[in-house]
Amino acid sequence: QEVNQYCMGSFDALSAFSVQEADPSKASKPFDRDRDGLVPSGGAATVILESLDSALKRGANILAEVVGYGFSSNGGHISNPSVDGPVRSLHMALKDAGVSAGAIDYINAHATSTPTGDTSEAKALNEVFGQFKPYVSSTKSMTGHECWMAGASEIVYSMLMMQNGFIAPNINFENPDEDSAKLNIAKETVEKEINIFLSNSFGFGGTNSSLIIKKFI
Repeated sequence: QEVNQYCMGSFDALSAFSVQEADPSKASKPFDRDRDGLVPSGGAATVILESLDSALKRGANILAEVVGYGFSSNGGHISNPSVDGPVRSLHMALKDAGVSAGAIDYINAHATSTPTGDTSEAKALNEVFGQFKPYVSSTKSMTGHECWMAGASEIVYSMLMMQNGFIAPNINFENPDEDSAKLNIAKETVEKEINIFLSNSFGFGGTNSSLIIKKFI
């Protein structure tokens, strides 16, 4: 994903960007009460998805196993998401993986630091995972929003956490709002074994995808 004025112009037209310029390192603050928009960034990531038989046959270094996937669409407004769509995506992924909400060790949230988007996701996560309180963080707090590349990048980030036994922090989370206060958000790096994680990727127009990945043993 390359950052330039052409690919980012449409986001600017939607007033999706943060205008906190005094300290750019604090501008991306997913789930924080004072968030005001996303910070665009670039990046590149590649993951290879193949059948277990194929990977074993060629002696591949298997990093993890995709066990569940959910997708929903709730188009009603291009930049004002609902809670229903993400909830359906999350339930679909859990059902596909054959696991309960309590089995998830970590959630890499989509949260981009936009006021309405983060609220919608926080409410959805509370509805599905509320009683279990898995650790949650948005790596976009550190990387910014890699836009079209974000989903792949965040799978890579989460697999690195799983391989090395830690949860990356949701930096700049200083003042929770009513909804994010109910989540178990990692404010600092947490040393924890991750056996199974979920990563959300939501998009403008109401597209919602949730991917569940398990440590390969």
